[in-house]
Amino acid sequence: MRSRFIAVPVTGAALLTIGCRSGDTLPAPAFSVTDSAGIEIVESAAPAWGEDAWTVADSPGVVIGRREGDDRYLFGEVTGAVVLRDGRIAVLDAQAALVRVYSAVGEHIEDWGGQGEGPGEFNLPRSIFPYRGDSILVSEFVARSFTIFDDQGRFGRRMVPETRESFIIAWRKRMEEGDRSVTPAESCCNLWGPLATGAFLISHPEMIPNTGTGTGRGTITVAINPASGGAAETVADFAGGFYQLGLQDWPTRFHFQPWFSMTPGLDGYFVPARDSYSIDEYDNGGRLRRIIRLAREPRPVTEEIKATYEAGIRERIMAPGAPVEGLSAEEILAEMLAGPYPYHLPTFERLLVDPEGNLWAREFPYGTDDDTNEYFVFSADGRHLGVVELPAGLWVYRIGTDFVLGRVTGDLDVHYVHLYPIVK
Repeated sequence: MRSRFIAVPVTGAALLTIGCRSGDTLPAPAFSVTDSAGIEIVESAAPAWGEDAWTVADSPGVVIGRREGDDRYLFGEVTGAVVLRDGRIAVLDAQAALVRVYSAVGEHIEDWGGQGEGPGEFNLPRSIFPYRGDSILVSEFVARSFTIFDDQGRFGRRMVPETRESFIIAWRKRMEEGDRSVTPAESCCNLWGPLATGAFLISHPEMIPNTGTGTGRGTITVAINPASGGAAETVADFAGGFYQLGLQDWPTRFHFQPWFSMTPGLDGYFVPARDSYSIDEYDNGGRLRRIIRLAREPRPVTEEIKATYEAGIRERIMAPGAPVEGLSAEEILAEMLAGPYPYHLPTFERLLVDPEGNLWAREFPYGTDDDTNEYFVFSADGRHLGVVELPAGLWVYRIGTDFVLGRVTGDLDVHYVHLYPIVK
């Protein structure tokens, strides 16, 4: 194992090798890099940014969407958006089954797709990603199929991955053999995006333990589906949520679950630990090559957090019309509040990577009135640069070199697409 320590302030990759006289005190290292068995471990104790910290503008530079009026600007359900290389903005409206294309200043140009089963049409579109060259990729719900268009909206091809089929076959076999030890939390499968190789990064649903007592942990399987089609290759199993077993027939879910998340990078993919401020970086073949750590303790679940969280649940459940399936609001509320609490909140909720390879990690929200939409930013070499606060209510789809693109939900659940400049 070899280590190197970088001193504060960080000015590059200068090593801390300057000798000290007796009685001198070295400054605390900003970050350290350790190489262990071919895996690089980068741990940051302080942000590298000073006065040069990045910020996001308070007001959006582009707003797309309206509450009423011209149909070309009325969204049903925005589930993704990308900025094309020439600056056009492509927005996926899942309800309309359309990719709606706008100019760099938000003027409608054209629509691609439409409801149907034909070439270039969608059934239940769910996500949109940049793909090889200038093309884009649209995934159907539960990764049933992937449709590829060029940058002019011309249909390229549709691929039906074998991942979903193979998972269903394997699950049915387990049921036939009487294996009831686990059950899937949701239907298969989730596409996290394309890798640099063109292959597709997919995860199976969380498998919840059904047997035993005490605290159990779910598992999520990640697979890589080749760009050419064919069978996906399983690369790893990851930890899922926490469950209390043995109290009833069905495992009791903990509050503040550490939901699984991952994201493709420029040359691989990233997975957050969720139980610590740590992120694992894998290459395109699924080999762990770097661990990125932040010297920061997880935040405890305080009584204030519990009270605010439970008040929010009560407000939703006790609203008029909330009771379902013959249960009263009180019964539903008691069931939802019955789960145990973890000792601390999850750490990173989701990850994004910008074109320069910087990793943006959104911190799990507190659930209190002072919540902020904060992202920890790490450089391509794993150093912690600092924290960027994004506008409240912005669900981010893409982070570019100089912009953040996402969705904002307004009154009456109307969706808007906002693009904010990044000031560096």
